[in-house]
Amino acid sequence: MKIYKHLFLFFIPLMMFARINPFEPVVTPENIKIKKPKYFHQIKVYLPNDARILKKIVFVYQTLDSDIKQKEVSINKAVDFHSPIIITHIKKEFPLKVLSFPTFKLYIKNKKLFFATKDKLLRVFFLATPFRLVLDFKRNVDFLTIQKVLKNSFVKKVVVGSHSGFYRVVVYFDAKYSYNVKKDINGVLIELK
Repeated sequence: MKIYKHLFLFFIPLMMFARINPFEPVVTPENIKIKKPKYFHQIKVYLPNDARILKKIVFVYQTLDSDIKQKEVSINKAVDFHSPIIITHIKKEFPLKVLSFPTFKLYIKNKKLFFATKDKLLRVFFLATPFRLVLDFKRNVDFLTIQKVLKNSFVKKVVVGSHSGFYRVVVYFDAKYSYNVKKDINGVLIELK
């Protein structure tokens, strides 16, 4: 019986520090600002004065999942160490594409998608393989599933289908992205990063 008393006395302090909801964060973040990434533009690299043949260039990069990976590019050409090697990154600009569907218009440009609709957005989620974004809008409509394939875009295809009480939009992308969703009275804006 004494063992149970000691165990009970041991658990009393533990219960005093227990929270009602263990999944609620202990610290609440304040003043969160989402920063847009600064894109790499250009760098000049001067090789040492004994360099004569550039064998390869190794790019070490971080993925969206924070994995560190690398890509090797074989060169195997003669170089003049007096002149710099210039690496330039040019951000791709995507032209405006407008897709019309029975219940909304979709505007696609420069990693932004705007769904022009007055319908209420019920939910947004993504599926991993292949990476696609799923949006459900509230409206009671009935139409056959529509699929539109795009070329020369970061959006590969858009599939729209009606269900009971809502319609679903599935947007397939060329790679995995993080995204931000903004709603207003004119529709839904999705920005990819």
